[in-house]
Amino acid sequence: MSDDAFDPEGPVAQPAHDDAFDRFFRKHKESLLRSLISRTRTVYDADEILMTAALRVYQRWPYIEASSAPIGLVRKIIRDCCIDHYRSQARQAGRELLTDDLPTYLADGGTVDELLQQRGNDQLEEAIAALARTAPTQAACIQLHYYDGLTTTEIANLTGSTPAAVRTNLSKGRHQLRSLLSSITEEGDR
Repeated sequence: MSDDAFDPEGPVAQPAHDDAFDRFFRKHKESLLRSLISRTRTVYDADEILMTAALRVYQRWPYIEASSAPIGLVRKIIRDCCIDHYRSQARQAGRELLTDDLPTYLADGGTVDELLQQRGNDQLEEAIAALARTAPTQAACIQLHYYDGLTTTEIANLTGSTPAAVRTNLSKGRHQLRSLLSSITEEGDR
């Protein structure tokens, strides 16, 4: 077998599961791509990450298909692929990817639209990572709601909590995120 030829009998091919994977991916591709576009710096990055994640999902499809929440597992794989993608870019560039400072978000408390405009911002990503360390449920709710576009009911179903608890976590998470962003900006000014 040549190195560049696709081997349908190889470890990646799973003909019995192709149809199920194909239906699942066609059904969820648009929402997954929309979610990635809100997280990534470019549409091209989002598309590349989604295709990498699709390959990983395909390789693990029997396990994912048998789970009670396959979309949750797929979203986890996509988050991991997103992290891997930007780490790889940073290694290739030999430096961290930098963006401009947060302009008006800190001044007036920030709106959801301003938060989404700052996607890919290193300071925002650092603040969300800090929030995930101190309050992982709040960070997860923020990411699922603002980045993935899920409703509070969908988040509640995904996390096993109630919609009221999700709304509370979103409110507290936004407040904590503002505080974290303020402290990160102040540290950067020193």
